[in-house]
Amino acid sequence: MRSIGGRMRTQPREVIIIERLGHALRKLTNSASQNIGADCLMQALLAQQVLKEEGMDTKVVLGEAAWRIGPGDGDVITHSPTTGGFAPVGVKAMAYHAWLEWKTSIIDLTTHSLRLKAAQLDAMDGGKTNVDWCPPYLFIPKWQARSLREVTQALNAGVSCYREIPGLHMAMLANGHISPIDQDDIRALRLLYQNPTMVVIGPNDRPEKLQWQQHAPLPD
Repeated sequence: MRSIGGRMRTQPREVIIIERLGHALRKLTNSASQNIGADCLMQALLAQQVLKEEGMDTKVVLGEAAWRIGPGDGDVITHSPTTGGFAPVGVKAMAYHAWLEWKTSIIDLTTHSLRLKAAQLDAMDGGKTNVDWCPPYLFIPKWQARSLREVTQALNAGVSCYREIPGLHMAMLANGHISPIDQDDIRALRLLYQNPTMVVIGPNDRPEKLQWQQHAPLPD
């Protein structure tokens, strides 16, 4: 329940599910993901499974995405095969993004990592990215997504681009770039989803791992 104008309004069931799932997925990936910040496809596949169990049949979408996170010219995070992107040292990777679509809505549970991505890019090029907008997740109608040009030209933070690239998903499947989800990860996510107060301690919680995350560049 949330209070709006002094009146109580009940959140739609789907919003409650997405909010709770986003919280669980953040705890799991922040503590255990081997490619934190570059694991959008894995997160989409994991989330898709839990949402299916909740009666929300979603579609995994691959394409280009961008987020204006601050007012400056460089305050835009972009993942697009057409404009290039960053990849971890020694790894050949194409810049893209993965998210979910449900009916007429976009679901992206990875936006909480935008601040981390900005820090990693700054570490690479010595720049300074302002992060005024870093939502824990996005659950928005498709019409609210803008074009890549609109995001880069926007004056204020809070604008995002999501555009499916036809054939990209099938091409990655055909080339073996999409692996089946780990059932242990599904079980862990389901457990965290069902127990929101559960504390997670994983390999990423080591001090040396946390320091590495601040400097590792990201492909997606």
